[in-house]
Amino acid sequence: MIMSLQIDYLRTFIALAETKGFTKTGIQINRSQSAVSMQIKRLEDEIGKKLFERIGKTVKLTAEGHILIKYAMRIVKEHDV
Repeated sequence: MIMSLQIDYLRTFIALAETKGFTKTGIQINRSQSAVSMQIKRLEDEIGKKLFERIGKTVKLTAEGHILIKYAMRIVKEHDV
């Protein structure tokens, strides 16, 4: 199955993995916290996997998230060349 993941969703995913918080990610990428949350939900729905464990106001990558982060960083890097 071939997926066409939106580059913006991957950027948001990477930022959230780095900041570990929806609000901090929103500030970093200049979007609202709810927009960040919506993009992550859509990415998880598209992939069919949970990418983050939510722990209070912070998040950490799930096993699937750890797998995707490597690919996401490479995809975004290639996209920006």
